[in-house]
This record gives sequence, structure tokens and C-alpha cells, in this order.
Amino acid sequence: MKNVCKFVLATTALAWTMPVLAQEVEGQDNASSVGFEDIVVTAQRREEGLQSVPVAVTALSADTLDTLRVTNVRNLASIAPNLQVTAQGQQTIPLISIRGITSGSSTNSVDPKAGMYLNGVYVGRSVGAIFDLADIERVEVLRGPQGTLFGRNATAGAISIVTAPPTGEFGVKQLVSYGNDNAFRARTVLNLPELGALSLKIAYLHDEIDGDVKNLIGGKTIDLSLRAPEFGTLRFADTLGAKNTDALQVAARLKAADNVTIDYNYDYTDSRTSGRAVQLFGTMGTTKALHDAVLGFQPITGGTTNLSHDRLDAVANGTSVDHLTVQGHNLTVTWDQSDAVSVKSITAFRKFKQRPVMHDLAATGGLRFSAAQWGALLGGQVGAIAGLPVGEDDTFYSLLTGRSASQKQFTQELQFVVTQEAFDLVAGAFYFHEKAPAVDVLGVFQPVTDGVVIPNAGLDMAFGSGTTRTVAINDSLAFYGQGTLHLSDTLDFAAGLRFTTDDRQTNLISVSGAQGGNLKPGTYKSSYQRLNYAAILTWKPNDALTAYGRVSTAYAAGGIMNAIPFGPESVTSYEVGVKSQWLNNRLRANAAFFYSDYKDIQVTNFIDGVQSLLNAGKAEIPGFEMELDALPTEWLSVGASVGYADFKYKEYVIGGVDIADISKPVYLSKWTTRLYGQVTLPEMDGGASPFARIDAKWRSDSRLVNPLPADPVLADIAITKAYWLVDGRVGVSSIPLGNIKVDVSAFGQNLFNKKYYSFGAPAIGLTGIYDRDRSYGIELTAAF
Repeated sequence: MKNVCKFVLATTALAWTMPVLAQEVEGQDNASSVGFEDIVVTAQRREEGLQSVPVAVTALSADTLDTLRVTNVRNLASIAPNLQVTAQGQQTIPLISIRGITSGSSTNSVDPKAGMYLNGVYVGRSVGAIFDLADIERVEVLRGPQGTLFGRNATAGAISIVTAPPTGEFGVKQLVSYGNDNAFRARTVLNLPELGALSLKIAYLHDEIDGDVKNLIGGKTIDLSLRAPEFGTLRFADTLGAKNTDALQVAARLKAADNVTIDYNYDYTDSRTSGRAVQLFGTMGTTKALHDAVLGFQPITGGTTNLSHDRLDAVANGTSVDHLTVQGHNLTVTWDQSDAVSVKSITAFRKFKQRPVMHDLAATGGLRFSAAQWGALLGGQVGAIAGLPVGEDDTFYSLLTGRSASQKQFTQELQFVVTQEAFDLVAGAFYFHEKAPAVDVLGVFQPVTDGVVIPNAGLDMAFGSGTTRTVAINDSLAFYGQGTLHLSDTLDFAAGLRFTTDDRQTNLISVSGAQGGNLKPGTYKSSYQRLNYAAILTWKPNDALTAYGRVSTAYAAGGIMNAIPFGPESVTSYEVGVKSQWLNNRLRANAAFFYSDYKDIQVTNFIDGVQSLLNAGKAEIPGFEMELDALPTEWLSVGASVGYADFKYKEYVIGGVDIADISKPVYLSKWTTRLYGQVTLPEMDGGASPFARIDAKWRSDSRLVNPLPADPVLADIAITKAYWLVDGRVGVSSIPLGNIKVDVSAFGQNLFNKKYYSFGAPAIGLTGIYDRDRSYGIELTAAF
């Protein structure tokens, strides 16, 4: 810890003193025009330079996103300090952690802790939030509570994705790439010539890759119709980790008047993915003896246990293809009433539909064990089990999970932006409405007879198996405002308030024992009101330095998860930061130090197959973030970032017992680090320019479960050890071919083929999900 403190102090001192050097060289001739461009961001709902806004935000331009092969939200992992993104086995549900606060529940009544925005529109559900968009202009990652300006409260932070508007000039940009595992990606962006006051752009994306793990039961089926008729019969995927996505974007811009702009954006994504391969690390919990007994008979019955601590090349997973469609309409009208006043209306409708899907989270889809054998085991007739018949399609799940969900949402936001010499003001109103039905099929120690799940009243009651049907209907209304007083030429003070009313309704149609609490089927309503605030003091002694201190709050509404009522959570964050640039903007250093007081934490637990959500207690999260970027020469750029978030439970009460002293958050690394370097050689004849880039990301240890298992072997495996991931790219850009400019490159991700698991769960047994091994390929981009 002493070394950490030394590093923090040294970097802070550097960030504060180097602007002095910048002033010393200011005005001197500089033979080079090299320098970082200041990306324009909307972190405070108005356009501001990245280095001037008093918010901890990382912004990535379109060129940077392409260079890093950021194809969806999942690829943002570790690009910003204290940002961690993990796919939860299913590739359609991201698990996002910002500054130690984690978001990613697939349940339709639990709000995301990290707000996701697409062109200023709030995306209400985590399912489908791993966007595959064809033409992204920039991505902004805002760290810390967003409780005053953005559409919905978010206790962790926000990720804002902005797509490129039409240019009004004819242009085509085509990208094609091919890699191992038959990875094929094609992206076409077509800008049409301006027609009067109308500009139009169309973009299309196709992205596919084969699964990297063979499914030993691929092609087999399971009939869930007796549990949920709409599920019917599902077919298991042949390979695991596969993806096939098509995405379309349409953007239109109409200059209705000199001071009125109307933007329309439409996006549509159709994805078919198979979940990552799940393997069993070991049994645990109060059902360990039963689980071990079933596993012990597999050499006799001919089943597959998927039991291994090392990565398996083939598994038997009861996982089907996840078919998801997402689409949205966004109409934004901007009226610049004067140079000082601007009014913006954002009207949006979004929806998604997730067809019935199974994901074998417990990794037991390959077990062969008949209902008769299970009955004998429960009756203590162990000696008779081997002699009982087991059919080819008589299988057994320690935990069977199936789900279908959909959502429709409408949002309306009205913003007012006032810019004066003495003050600035952002104010507005926001309304959100959604309806989200979901069906969850759950089987705990579930026998499957001849490929059919047959309900058994006695066993269902004993183990909690059954079907949960819910409909969440949520409304949120908020009024907000943030004003900034320019106290002097160098000092600003901003204060913001937001009043929010959240009205929530949950229709419980049916509840399985392992997915619910004490609430009976019926309609349940709740309402929450909250006043959140932010206060920011900003000092800008010169163009090279921005220093700030801020206090901000946010909350996430409560509700009902299945049949479990839970209350809201809240966070208060204290932060100081500095953003600096010098040497004609060839060197940047940004740092932020924060302390978060996190209360009434909404925690999802999975114990012995029973899922629950409760407000577990309190935590404190001290930490810091630093980002350094440099252009030492015209041909070399280097950079580094580091994030530290030390999440410490002060209270964690389960079943009346406070286990804070042995508890730590799951899927969260205390440290994140990123290093990069890029060499761009001088232009050759015609303008072509060779380049090479290397990116390295490091995460410290993280837990799969909390608390750790009592078994020391499992306890060790339940911790993902620290690891590096190294990516690289080499190529030539701007090759002239007539009127066409061509870029060609070779890329590699996870170059050193690190085998690591970033997700797992205590799903009856402890399971783990390994990420994809090394990937590589070639990419070609042409523009004219």
C-alpha cells in the first residue's frame, strides 16, 4: 500500500506541476503539428471539451474504436480505468462494473446500476445491451454516480454511445475482416448526397464467428412445454460461444430552419448466439451429498460430468441458441432559439424480444440419470440404482434454467441549455415508461424423461422447481437542473438537483419455489421519491489545467424480484480530480480520487439453487484513477491508465447474520491497468502510412462467489487469478487506389493465448466459464 501511495502522490504532483512547463513553452514555435485532438463530449448534457469537463470521463473516437476492434460494449473492458465488462455466459447480457459498483441483472424489475445510453436515449434493461452497432462516432464512459443530469439515476456511472450523423455528402466506407474460427465481419456505411435540407445515412453490419467449444449433446432436444407451453421443444447448440448478428442503422437529418434541426435514428439488431461453455469445478452447499451421488453414477450410466478445473475442449451443455432482436426509434429536435438558449426534445421508443432459451449455468446437461434412479436415491435405495434402466434421452440437471423475455419502453425528455457570460444552465424533464413480461423455467435436481421435463408436484415442492411468470410495468418521472456560476475567469461553481418519482408495478402470475419469496401471485405496487444533488467546484488557471472537486449522489429504485420485495440503494460520492495537458497538447495526465459511501446495497445471491435479492448492507469504496497519454514524436504515441477501487463491506446481513468481515464483491478486480503504444511511420509516396500497435490490459484477482466455499480447493478455484491480455495490430493505412483509400491490417487478440475464466456461479455446484482463446485475422477497409 505504501508503494501505491507513493505512485499516487508522484503522479498527482506531475499532473499539477507540468502545466507550468506548458506555460513556459507556450508561444514558442513548434515545428510539428502533432497533438491530441480534444474530443467533444456531452458528459454534462452539453458539448464540452474532454479536458475541460469536471467529470471523470473517458472518450473513444470512431478511429480509436476501430483500431482497438471495439465491436460492442463487451470489448470496452478495461479501456477506461475502473471499468470492467463481463459476459454472463449468455453473450446478450453484460455484467458492468464501474468504480466497484456492479450492474447486470437480467431480471425485468431490477434497474441497471450503470446507465446505458444510445444517442441520448436511456436503455432500460441489461438484456440486449451488448450493442452491435454499425457506425459509432464515439463512446463516453462516465465514472461515478449520475443522479442529476442523465435520464435515469445510476449509482455506478454511465456508458453513452453516440452514432455518427449523416454527412450530407456522398461517401461509402466498407470494412471486411476474416479470422480464425471462421470469424467474418462486414460493415457498410453509405452517406447519400444532401437532398435539399435532408441528409441520409444507412449502415449495415454482419458479424459471425463459430463456437470455440464442441457441445457433446449438440443437436439433441428438450421439451419444456409441460412447464411453459410457449417454450415448446428447444434444440441444443452444436458449438458453444458462436455468434451470428445482423444490424441495421438509418440516420436522417433535416435542417427544418436555420436554427432548427431534426434528427431521426433507427437501429435494428438480430442476433443468434450460443452461450459460453460451462464446466463444473466442484460440488458445494447443503445439497453436496446428493449432487456427488448423481455424479458418482455417471461412469455406470454413461453420462458426462463436465467436471474439471482445467479448460475442456468439449463439454455437454444443455444450452440452446439465444435469439434476440432489439430495435429503437429516436426523434431529436434541436431548436437554437438564440446564441444563448437552446431547446432539445428527445422522443424515443425501444423494444427487445428474447425467444425462449436455455443456458446450462450448472454444467449438468450431460448427466444421464433417470427419474426412477433419482427416486431410488432419495428413498435411500442406493444399491438398486445401478440395476434400474436409463434411456438414451433420460437426463438429469442439478439446475435447469430457461428464460424468455421482452420489453417495450417509451421515453420523452425535454432539455433547456442556457449559456451566459455569468452563468450556464442545463435543465429539463424526463419521462420513462416500460412494460416487460418474462417467463423463467427452473428445475432444481430435475430429471428429464425421454427428453421431456415432466412436472412432479412432490419433487417440485421439495426443491422449488416450477415456472415464474411476471410482468413489470415501471414509470419514472424526473425534473432536473444544474447551474454553473462563473465566479471569476478561473473559478466556477456548479450545483444540480434532480427530483425523481419511480412508480413500479409487478404482476406475479406464478412463482416457482426457488425463484420467489413469500409473496403470493397477485399485483404489487410501490412508489419511491428521491431528491439527488451534485455540487462541483472547478478551477481553470489556464488552458492546460482543469482541477475540480465534486460531491454527487444517486439511487436505484426498489421493487420486486420475482416474489422478493427489495428497497432502493443509494450512493454518495466525494471526488477530486485534475486534468492537464502540456507541450502543445502532446502530453496529457488526468487523475481522479474518490470515496463512495454505498448504502442499502442490492445484492443477488444464489445459494443451493435458490436465487434471492436483498438489501444486504453498507460499503465504502475508496479509489483512484489515472490516465496518461503522450506523443513523444510524430510517429510514436504511448499511454497508460490505472484504476483502483477498494470495495469494503461495512455491513452484510444474510439471515440475520452479519458476514461483512468475510465478504467481498464478486467479479470485481481491485486493480485495472492498461498500457498501449503505437508506431506510425512517415507517409510513403501517395500517402500510405505503415503502423503497428500493441495494447495490454491487466486485472487483479476477483471472486466468483461470496463468501468463498469452505473447501480450500474450491475456495482457491473460486478466485480468478490476476492476468494480462495482450492485443496487437500491424498494417498500412491510406493506401491510394485511384479515388479509393484502403487500409489493410492483421490483428490479434489475447496474443499469448491466456486461458482464464472471468465468470462462474454457485449454481448448486461451483461452475466456471472460460473466455475465448487467442483470435487473429486480417481486416480491409476502403473509403471513397
